[in-house]
Amino acid sequence: MTIQYVANARIPSRKAHPYQIVQMCAGFEAAGEDVELVVPDRRHGRNAVDGPAESYFDTRISFDITKLRCIDFIYTLDRLPSAFGLPIFYLQALTFSLAALWHVLRGEQADLIYTRSLLFALLCSIVLPDRTVVELHQFPSRRWVARLLGRRFERLRGVVTISEGLRREWDQATDADIVVEPDGVRLDRFDADVDRSAVRGELSTAEDRFVACYAGSVKPWKGVDTLVRAAATLEDVDVWVVGGTDDQLAWLRETVGSVPGSVTLVGHVRPEAVPRYLAASDCLVLPNTADSDISSRYTSPLKLFEYMAAGRPIVASDLPSIREVLDEESAFFFDPDDPASLAACLRTVRDGDDADDRTAAARNRVERYTWTARAERILDRYASGR
Repeated sequence: MTIQYVANARIPSRKAHPYQIVQMCAGFEAAGEDVELVVPDRRHGRNAVDGPAESYFDTRISFDITKLRCIDFIYTLDRLPSAFGLPIFYLQALTFSLAALWHVLRGEQADLIYTRSLLFALLCSIVLPDRTVVELHQFPSRRWVARLLGRRFERLRGVVTISEGLRREWDQATDADIVVEPDGVRLDRFDADVDRSAVRGELSTAEDRFVACYAGSVKPWKGVDTLVRAAATLEDVDVWVVGGTDDQLAWLRETVGSVPGSVTLVGHVRPEAVPRYLAASDCLVLPNTADSDISSRYTSPLKLFEYMAAGRPIVASDLPSIREVLDEESAFFFDPDDPASLAACLRTVRDGDDADDRTAAARNRVERYTWTARAERILDRYASGR
C-alpha cells in the first residue's frame, strides 16, 4: 500500500519532532509500505540544518520527501514584535496545509494519509476522512478548540495518541476510538562499541568519576534545573547535560543561579552522537517536572526509549507519563522537582547492588518499542488488507 505522511515540520531540523517523523516514515517503509513524506520547503530559521536529512538524522532514507512552498515568515520573528507571532505561525500552517491538501488530491491517491498536523487533519476530515489517520502529541489549551477538533476527528479513519494520559484528555472531547502508541527507538543505534575513555576525555571527566547524564532539550518542563541543583549537593558525581539551544542553556544558568563545576553543559549535538554520551555514562536521568500537564501526563519522551536501549540505569521523576512505560523493576524513581530526592536516588544507584537487574529489565522491555513495531501495529489497525 502507499502512505503519504504529511507533516508541517522542517526536515531536517534540530528539534525532536522532525526526527520522530522521519523515524516513523522509515518504520512504515520497513513494514513493507511505499512512503512519501510531504513537508514545507522551509530553509531559514535558527533550527535549520545544512545538509541532507539522511546524514543529520543518521537514518537511511529511501522514501520520497516532497517539499511544498508556503508563506513562511517565521524566521523573521526575532526581529518583530511578539504580537506578530501567532498570525505568522497560523499563516504558515494554513498555506502549507492547503498546499499539502492540493498535492494529495491532485496526485495518485494514496491508500493512507498519516499526519500529526492538527490543521491538515481538520481539512482532511472534510475532504478525505476515510483515508486519514491523525497522531496527537498535544491537547489544546482551550476546551472549545479541543471539542471542535474532536468532533471532526470522529470522521477520520483513526486517531493515535502517544500516551494514555493524552488519550484520557481527548476522550473528554471526542467519541473517536483512540489508539495509544508510545514513541519508539532504533535499537541498532545502540549496538556499536563506544570508547568510554575517549568520550570522557573529550569532556575532561576522569575515568573513575560517577557520571549522570541527561540528553535532550532544556525546556523548563524537562526539569533539568532540578538535576543541576541536585548536582550541587553531590561532590562525587559529575553531570553531563547533552542538548539544549543557546537560549535554553541561558535560561538554565539564570534559573539555577550558578552551575556547579561538576556539571558539563555539552549543548546541542547531532543525533548520531547521542548514543556515545549515554554509553560513557553510569546512569541516565529523566528529571521531568510535575508542574506541567505535558510533562506529567501527556509526553512520551524519545529519550526514555533511548535510555532503555542504552543499557544504563535510569533515574526518573515519579510521574504518570513515565510510569506508563517504566516501573520499580526497570528504573529508580525520585520525587519530581525535588533536588534532594534526586540526589538521594543517584546515591542509591551509585552505591546499590540492584542497578544491573533494573537495567536489564528496561533493555528487555524496550524491544517492543521499535519504530518498525510501532508502525506495524498502527498499520494492522488502520490499513485495509493487512
